[in-house]
Amino acid sequence: MENQWSLLKEVRETNNNHIEALADIPSDSPWFSGHFPGEPILPGIALIHLVRQAIEQVELEKGNPLHLHSLKRVRFMQPVRPGDTLSVRISAEIGTEDMLFSFKVLCKESIVSSGMMAAKKIK
Repeated sequence: MENQWSLLKEVRETNNNHIEALADIPSDSPWFSGHFPGEPILPGIALIHLVRQAIEQVELEKGNPLHLHSLKRVRFMQPVRPGDTLSVRISAEIGTEDMLFSFKVLCKESIVSSGMMAAKKIK
């Protein structure tokens, strides 16, 4: 059964510290329910969910389950509309305790959101 909340179309690790993902934003996505009638805009939490899914998918494939625990400096610069295609670029900084993932979500080369997610490896 496909997850109706997932927007990811493709996720790949370009090297050990970089992830790229693509997402299609269908007009019938449940994310638009009530947000906003007559003027649908993808909620910011959907963008955060998209980034989280991409990170978790790549790290799980490497055998590194993570606990994503905080967000830092998150910005939402432009609205995302039904039918948009998004690209996600993520780079990881691996420390002794935490992993820090910097991300940018783009629509046609314009940044719609950016920020950082911090995570700990699950032992």
